[in-house]
Amino acid sequence: MARKKKADTQWEQPAAPPPPLFTGQKEKDFVKQVNDELIERVIGQQVAYFAVDIDRSLFHPIYGEAIQKTFLPPVRVHALVKWEGQTQLFTEGLGIDKATSIEIHFHKRRLTEDQDLFVREGDFVLYGDRYYEIVSTSEPKQLFGQAESRFEIVAKCTRAREGIFNPQFTAGTVPQRKEYTTTTTPNGGTNGIVRPNGGGGGGAAGAGTFTTLTANGIATFNSAMNFESVLISSNYTVLSSDYIIGVNTSGGPITITLPSVASTTSGRTLIIKDETGNASTNAITVNCAGSDTIDGDNSILIDSNHIAIAIYCTSTGWHII
Repeated sequence: MARKKKADTQWEQPAAPPPPLFTGQKEKDFVKQVNDELIERVIGQQVAYFAVDIDRSLFHPIYGEAIQKTFLPPVRVHALVKWEGQTQLFTEGLGIDKATSIEIHFHKRRLTEDQDLFVREGDFVLYGDRYYEIVSTSEPKQLFGQAESRFEIVAKCTRAREGIFNPQFTAGTVPQRKEYTTTTTPNGGTNGIVRPNGGGGGGAAGAGTFTTLTANGIATFNSAMNFESVLISSNYTVLSSDYIIGVNTSGGPITITLPSVASTTSGRTLIIKDETGNASTNAITVNCAGSDTIDGDNSILIDSNHIAIAIYCTSTGWHII
């Protein structure tokens, strides 16, 4: 048998190295870019996402539930929506009921990194002309098998009844609590948002909020929600448009006078903040109007640096959150 030459049995190094065992950041960013373009420019499905405002929803400390929930302004989100059909259910004594459900596939990195949005059970979405509640979430897919790189969030949603969720928004105001409304379409699409009553949809893309929500589509809005903030450096009477009141006490103590309870919508919330960090030297006094009270007192004192308080109004007076 002929013997092989040494050159025939010598190991040779390939001209190009083999692919890496694990995908790097460049590959992850490329996958994100492809998914962004595919979902937003090719498929083009979108929903309006209503997140529960945990800071201003008064939930039970033990059960974690709130009778009345406050929601943040809706955010436009591109996603893949799977219609799961309509089911007829028979309830003894009540007759036939119909339930519809959808499954939404969110792009996780697009939400968390670009829109600062996190999908949670209990939030609501608007798809077409119907509101749905998110009842369960999952993250079923990994990027190239990497356990720490999950890129999809799947939310299963059921249609919400009008008595459970039927938001109304008015331009220049803060949404303080859920309200029940008619189905009137907003005038011109910029004076507020109510439950859609048909009409066209679409419109130019915006910064992630809406001007009109209609039965056949969703258009962005930038003026329906208006969180007003003001910075004061002298005695001040709260205006009807105020929401966040920053206080500069470097020049001396400051007194803030609240509007009367009788003239304030129940549920209105105010945040007062020592922005400059001088309250321990020059205190901030928050006075009520007339005989109104804040948790039983006619006034409260902020005398610690950089402290902020949040108060809300009811028919019985102002209360500290």
